[in-house]
Amino acid sequence: MPLLSASTALLLLAAAPTTSASSSSDFHLHEGLPSGFKVDGKLDEWKQPPSLLLGGSNQVAGKSKVASPADLSAKIWLALGTEGLAVAGEVRDDRVQLSTKPEHINDDHVEIWLSLPQPAMPPIAFVNQFGDQELPTAESCKDTERPMDDIEACQTWWKEQVEHRKQLVRAFTLQYGLLSGSVVRYGPKDTVGSIRYEPMDGGYRFEALIPPSAFPRTAEAPLRNLKVLVDLVDSDEGKGKLETFLSSSPRRKFGDPSTFHAVALAKPLRFGAWPDLFERALKANESASYQPGPDVQALQAWINPARGYQYAPEEDSPIAVDIDLSKVESVGKLGDVELVSVPGQSDGMGGIDRWMVSRRGQQILDTQNIGTSTLRLTPRAPGLHILRVYEGTQSPLGTGACGACPELDMYLVKMDAQGRFSTLETMDPIYSQGEEITWKATPDLSRIEASVSADEAPPKLVLRYTFDPKTGAYKKETFEQAQDGVAGDTTP
Repeated sequence: MPLLSASTALLLLAAAPTTSASSSSDFHLHEGLPSGFKVDGKLDEWKQPPSLLLGGSNQVAGKSKVASPADLSAKIWLALGTEGLAVAGEVRDDRVQLSTKPEHINDDHVEIWLSLPQPAMPPIAFVNQFGDQELPTAESCKDTERPMDDIEACQTWWKEQVEHRKQLVRAFTLQYGLLSGSVVRYGPKDTVGSIRYEPMDGGYRFEALIPPSAFPRTAEAPLRNLKVLVDLVDSDEGKGKLETFLSSSPRRKFGDPSTFHAVALAKPLRFGAWPDLFERALKANESASYQPGPDVQALQAWINPARGYQYAPEEDSPIAVDIDLSKVESVGKLGDVELVSVPGQSDGMGGIDRWMVSRRGQQILDTQNIGTSTLRLTPRAPGLHILRVYEGTQSPLGTGACGACPELDMYLVKMDAQGRFSTLETMDPIYSQGEEITWKATPDLSRIEASVSADEAPPKLVLRYTFDPKTGAYKKETFEQAQDGVAGDTTP
């Protein structure tokens, strides 16, 4: 459950204006952790001015009013880096009642809210061979192009999607309780990072570190924008009731990022084991996000999956598709240029398209979406010749008169010595009415052949490409099966 009780949240909602928050001149997030930062509660390394000051004028809830700075006031520092969010504080408090357990929500402690950019949410819809079937309201279930058999089931599904979407977006705004002994992340309700409280004359000091792996999810890479809120809870009587509640934002509304402090980083934070690839993949996947971390290699895309012959919704809108960028496969090399294949993009149906990537170290030279194609390559001056072969169905969704029938597509791509890819050169596609299609190529790609076989009959050659080193081009030959079963050459 959230750190604040329901009654406390209602008090804060009632006390807060409804206008949106903007960046405040009274709040400053330091970029980069202070040199020699340690979570020891001493604060010796914090040479910068405080990020904010809290006192009686910042009280937004609680019946016990702040009598003086000695009664309750604080200097708070916040610094953000790839190591995480560091928080330090010096709190003046004439009666210290530190919170040591998550359920002690009204004892002395600091709370941090952090919100990161979220992706655009796809419309509530299902997708079939005719495209997106959007359902903006539950009543839309009655107005589909093809009438549904069970309108009531669709309307129930629609209401479930509204709640489903609320759950998805919660991962982008999180609340942390900086308690004496632990940092509690509410929502998942687990302990993260590290913290240290130390007593001082007239109050206490503390330091904490929230690692990026405990941050909210985000759709932005590099991370440039975030929203932060700091609250201070004070208890003098120690009776478990809300006494005094200070906030860095007078507009504060419980869990509402629009009332937090908006921060734009001068030096955006980059995450990922291979940052360039990670950022390209995130940009290429609409409605994608990731969990920040130093070596992050996974992202998640929200999609409404396309399904053949789906005339009523069958799955959540959206579903989450996980893309693991760690599955890098080396395909070949040309000098110091390496050609790799890596999962890169949702295919819109719940599967993953791979990318062909040329790189020098971690420097990306070029990329090309290859779907589920098989790659074969051979050195040919001044670079590489790459054969892309797709083996699938004539319709990705298997719809139409022969949509589930086999299809073979072959493409030639050339890569130069600088790792740049040429445009695709399309070879003749092969279709069948259900017969198996096979292909083979010599290691040097001097000959490429495709065959068709019915049932258990031997494969019949239908297409051959032969490379001519004099012209640098392929000669095409097509074949068809004669009535007596002998393959005949029809296109020299």
